[in-house]
Amino acid sequence: MKFEITLLISVCLVFQSFEAPPKTIFIAGDSTADANGGHNGQTEGWGKHLGQYVSCNVNNQAVSGQSSRTFWRDGGWANLIKDVNAGDYVFIQFGHNDAGGPNATPKGSVVGTGDETVTVNVNGVDEVVHTFPWYIRQMANQVLEKGATPLVLSLTPNFSFVDGKVSEPNRFAGYMKLVSEELNIPFIDHYSYIARNWEVLGEQYIIDNNWFPTDKKHTSPEAANFNAQMIISAIKCQKIEDLLSVLNNNGNAVNYPCLVSTE
Repeated sequence: MKFEITLLISVCLVFQSFEAPPKTIFIAGDSTADANGGHNGQTEGWGKHLGQYVSCNVNNQAVSGQSSRTFWRDGGWANLIKDVNAGDYVFIQFGHNDAGGPNATPKGSVVGTGDETVTVNVNGVDEVVHTFPWYIRQMANQVLEKGATPLVLSLTPNFSFVDGKVSEPNRFAGYMKLVSEELNIPFIDHYSYIARNWEVLGEQYIIDNNWFPTDKKHTSPEAANFNAQMIISAIKCQKIEDLLSVLNNNGNAVNYPCLVSTE
């Protein structure tokens, strides 16, 4: 009898410690993740392709032209977070449209990493503008409050090679890593995964396959799919257990080298 009770307790503890795989992956981002890319009929974002590698739902709410500031200010984030439930994941990626400063563009954020603010007037309305990390922190904290997991990604590279190497990212890639360390949440250096593998493929391969049909930012369907595979590769390399559990056969078949740490 004692053995049966002990066994029952052990089984219950196992089930209590097991975390169910995420039901939905939400995506907050810009045109590089938007299913329709730059909305020009020729480009797509990686968010359109992620679903073919996972068994859970993918709810892609990335919108072309968005920055962290506009996604927060104009309701994109509020629309996303209302549907997030405990156990879900929210992928957050910005940085392409965030430069320029709050006075130069309605998309730009304040330079800095803390709680610095600048008040500007946009279309006759005063707006308190924050730093890029501030916006990302607010989003991530709201996800945590829901019992879900925020995952932040560095931005995707523009197509730019110098002597066979991809140009270095702007400061927003570092800001994403900073927030991940502050909040102890997962970070995928999407920029570096893509850049290092582009360098293996070579600049001419990308040109010959027309991976950037309209400009140096927006990807062809093939290139967008490649960018989605880089996220899957990072999940596997970094052993993000909850996400590993939802990889399907396509996801498990993705096989690219892991990044070599320089730390």
